[in-house]
Amino acid sequence: MSSLETQIAAYLAHAMPDAHNIVVDDLGRIYGGSSQETFRFHATWMQGEAQVDRRLILRRDATAGLVVAERDLEYNVYRALAGQGLPIPGVYFLELDPRWLERPFFIMDMCPGKPGSPFVPTDPYDGHSEAIGEQYWSILGRLAAIDHRAVGLETLRNGLATGGWWALELDRWESLLDENEALAEPAVRGAMRWLRRNPPPEPAKPAIVHGDYRSGNFLFTNDGTISAILDWEMCHIGDPLEDVTWGLDPFWPITRHYPLEPGLALWEQASGQRAHPAALDWWRLFSAVKACVIWTTAASGFASGKNREMTMALSGIRGGHFHRDLILKIMRERGAMG
Repeated sequence: MSSLETQIAAYLAHAMPDAHNIVVDDLGRIYGGSSQETFRFHATWMQGEAQVDRRLILRRDATAGLVVAERDLEYNVYRALAGQGLPIPGVYFLELDPRWLERPFFIMDMCPGKPGSPFVPTDPYDGHSEAIGEQYWSILGRLAAIDHRAVGLETLRNGLATGGWWALELDRWESLLDENEALAEPAVRGAMRWLRRNPPPEPAKPAIVHGDYRSGNFLFTNDGTISAILDWEMCHIGDPLEDVTWGLDPFWPITRHYPLEPGLALWEQASGQRAHPAALDWWRLFSAVKACVIWTTAASGFASGKNREMTMALSGIRGGHFHRDLILKIMRERGAMG
């Protein structure tokens, strides 16, 4: 076993005192996300007279990420949403003590399937775009229909708020920009001022917002079934249209594979809410602002030396330029540039 495999095996022995003959192998890093480190591995052990054989995923805190979330957030969301009719992995162990693997981590099931990259020119869903699109919108609608208090997620960010979710989120992303802005971002600052002056209609009720629900953050199997919604690090309570418009962003648009009108109809049917046009417009601009702040955070993490992965640097350059241009385009369309 490699050094990290040995450390994982030692932790499993600690977490499962009744297990023995624990073997961890086939460890590999899964690249792509930049908020946490992700590893796949194979583990076998004896539980009494029975042998257990599992394919598992380890999610460990990164040294610096695009947006650093609370350490236990994603684990707690997976636990709370189990049994709610959403395709999510099962989770097993959350460990905040850094003595085991240097940084906090949790362990979950490795779900079947593969991601469909939004950045390839060919069909990322192997001819299943219609089925994937229908599931994409229906799953997001089902998420919006869940009462966060009923599943114990009132501890999420904004979980006790009674309104003004748009302002709470705008405050959060402006604060992150304040922390990470190395060079002035006039387009982003101008858009933030416009958003404050033109608040959106409030949603009928708050929802569990995934925060990064888009192409590339779910797995699908060969038969065109979405098998897992992943990457919940930015989950919070707010307006469900934040998730709707995030997936529409032209950097990774689900509408490339499935039309918007039937998609919104599926979402409205599953969520029991209406996608108010004025609110959609507001959250579309907010999504571009949010993306810009994420890229600024990525560039800041790379420049500071906290994270030297080229994904961080390239995200800051490519994504930053794209979304600054998008902000200006949206502002021009709204006559907000004069």
